[in-house]
Amino acid sequence: MARNKDKPDIPPGTPFQRVLPMLITFLVVALLGPMLFSAYWLNTFSTVACLTLVAGTVSLLYGQLGMVSLAQFALTGVGGWFCLRLIHGLALPFELALILGAVIAGLFGLILGLPALRMRGLYLALLTLMIAAAVQVVVNVIGFPDGGPGWTGHVVNGQRALIQRPLLATTDTAYFRYVMFWLAAGMALIEWSRATLPGRAWGLIRKSEAAAIAAGVSVVRYKALAFTMGGALAGLAGGLLAGLNGQLDNTGFPTSQSILLYALTIVGGAYHWMGAVFAGLLIRALPALLNDHGVDGNLANAFYGFALLVSLIQGRKGLAGQLADFYKFVRISRIVEGSVIWGVISVGLAITASYLGVAGFAGALFIALIALLFRQAIPGVCWMLLGFFGKRVQDFAEDVEAAISLRLARVMQAVGLMPDHRIVKRALNMLFIGYFVGWVASGVFDVDYNVALAIIWSAIVIRFLIELALYPAILPLRQRIDERYPKPFAAYR
Repeated sequence: MARNKDKPDIPPGTPFQRVLPMLITFLVVALLGPMLFSAYWLNTFSTVACLTLVAGTVSLLYGQLGMVSLAQFALTGVGGWFCLRLIHGLALPFELALILGAVIAGLFGLILGLPALRMRGLYLALLTLMIAAAVQVVVNVIGFPDGGPGWTGHVVNGQRALIQRPLLATTDTAYFRYVMFWLAAGMALIEWSRATLPGRAWGLIRKSEAAAIAAGVSVVRYKALAFTMGGALAGLAGGLLAGLNGQLDNTGFPTSQSILLYALTIVGGAYHWMGAVFAGLLIRALPALLNDHGVDGNLANAFYGFALLVSLIQGRKGLAGQLADFYKFVRISRIVEGSVIWGVISVGLAITASYLGVAGFAGALFIALIALLFRQAIPGVCWMLLGFFGKRVQDFAEDVEAAISLRLARVMQAVGLMPDHRIVKRALNMLFIGYFVGWVASGVFDVDYNVALAIIWSAIVIRFLIELALYPAILPLRQRIDERYPKPFAAYR
């Protein structure tokens, strides 16, 4: 499909443009997170950030090279082990030990990648799984360093020593932002590599190694680069986990976690940076949320299997891919309009909730924003779950919903209201949004469940009423903006 140079509808997709939205997202989370979360959830999301970085390395190897590595979580343990050993044994500063641990884990990743020069698919997956199992056995035997004597530095019978956090991040709030900084740097490195020469070389190698060699691409060099980068960033995450807790436990890096991490990266989406974020949230935040509500966190494993099955049915794009397909049709006018209206609604509800004393300002603000975001996104994500019952059932449900929504939209237009061609989807998902977001908010923000439901549904209803009232004035403004600016989320091709 040729591009229209007079009216570009697709952004050029430069490396900086690909990295910038991610950096802005992490910056906003780093700034607002400590204002919204309790100490428990702040530490939980610090762990989520570390696991997101590890998931990013899985998506790098699988999404770019098609290589299934089940040893990335084991490399996280390797990086954490050497970080602890350098601090306890040589009294190095945390930052230096963190970087050196990442470098050593990168060397392990390079060694791990050597068999990948001749293997791929099931054989590579089995080999990396055996390596992860070997790392688990070694760690169980020698333990993690904790101030003990000898080369291993492990205390056998005594008090374990904790390492000190860096001077710039001694508190939980500061350390959360410290971890977010390293997450942003690591994920930016991955995305920048994807958008530049290494990414093009990896893509060619994934399609055909013979074609890559014929084009002058060094298969050995670029495969080694991917595995080294993946190992180094995974080791970096291990050092950050060690700094968060002051130590690491022998049971923290089992082989099963490596398999689970790979599966959840597929669920989140291996071809978009948001997929790694979803994987980190699923593997750590979901069990924590269940435990916070008095439910066994192991119940999340049942959800993981169902989510993986649905993800494979939907074409292996994952949650991030589904969202990207949905938002690539969103125009800049809707973003500007939504930012203004969402801000007014959320701030108004937050002030009201704070004045009435039913919820804090920051918590109510975030709940309202999440509800409005889900109102926009869920119709494009939740509906895909019907694919679990087969393509025929999904198509039939889509046709029925479209027919009903079209008739309702014609009625709305006839009486002078703004037509909504997805009104049935929105109505059904409004119930889902309320109960799901309310359940999450009551645990994370310690807000009463009924109060959370009131904030969520009030935000959605007010947004709908504003659309009805301002539709005649907003429509011409939308058209003028859309004529001048392109779609910001359209895929470059």
